[in-house]
Amino acid sequence: MEHSPPSPPPPSRILKGVWAMRRRVLLLAVFCSLFLLSSAFGLEVTDDTGRTITLSSPASRVVSLTPANTEIVFALGAEGSLVGVTTYCDYPEEAKKKEKIGSITEVDLEAIVRLDPDLVLAGSLTPPEVIERLTKLGYPVFVLDPKSIPQVIESIRKVALLLGKEKEGEALAQAMERNVQEVQARVSGLSEEEKPRVFHVIWHNPLWTAGKDTFIHEFITLAGGKNVVEDLSGYVTLDLEELLRRNPDIITVVSAHGENLPYNFIVSDTRLKVLQAVQQGRVFVVDSDIVSRPGPRITQALRIFASIIHPEIFGPYQSSKE
Repeated sequence: MEHSPPSPPPPSRILKGVWAMRRRVLLLAVFCSLFLLSSAFGLEVTDDTGRTITLSSPASRVVSLTPANTEIVFALGAEGSLVGVTTYCDYPEEAKKKEKIGSITEVDLEAIVRLDPDLVLAGSLTPPEVIERLTKLGYPVFVLDPKSIPQVIESIRKVALLLGKEKEGEALAQAMERNVQEVQARVSGLSEEEKPRVFHVIWHNPLWTAGKDTFIHEFITLAGGKNVVEDLSGYVTLDLEELLRRNPDIITVVSAHGENLPYNFIVSDTRLKVLQAVQQGRVFVVDSDIVSRPGPRITQALRIFASIIHPEIFGPYQSSKE
């Protein structure tokens, strides 16, 4: 039996269709920007080394080879899929209960094979031979090696796709982006004279610090400060005479698991008593894990530096020195 042709849809439905199409186009653009493409064979994702892995379905048995990667998985609400972590994966607290596969640089391949993961999240310190061996054994290895806050956020979006947590990943990424934008907006009107000069101490013997092309430099500059070693690149050593010559307004010092040896050195060494930061009591302890891990807490690290550098804008920073 024949039927008469349907009536054309009302204009409101047409407009809804147009907006739906625009949303789909926008989503496709986001995928392309992350070098992702869906195919009949599954999801293809390119990591920070340029290697592409293919998954036929979201990963459900994940091994993490870095603390930052472990934090990302937990932040996405995918901790149930995490079957193995390193001995350094200590945040959040539940991460300590996961089965261990060795340290960051000394990986137990047999332990990983026993866990039979469908995704291994590696990092910049993962030994190349470990990545090569796991790949030859047929395990998808995805390397995360972000160099900036935007790249960390991009990494989170990529991992979210691999774990089937796109919605959670996008929500987390957007929240982190808003945090960065808020800090930038609040210091945008500062003059150069209003930006304190900051020196960051990683270790004291020898004196290790962070120049440009590091997360620490990014924290300092985004938070409205000046890195006193911005003329140096990467993580470098500096002799005491040079530190005295540069004479920073503020010194930040990392502390790991309550160990404050670098802080105690900075505030007690008689040679450093002439430093402006020491004289004015502007030497601050910061948590090494928070400021050094390229994971979801990286915008918290930025906020820590913002409070240290500009307490008049962000409120005072309370550091634990004990």
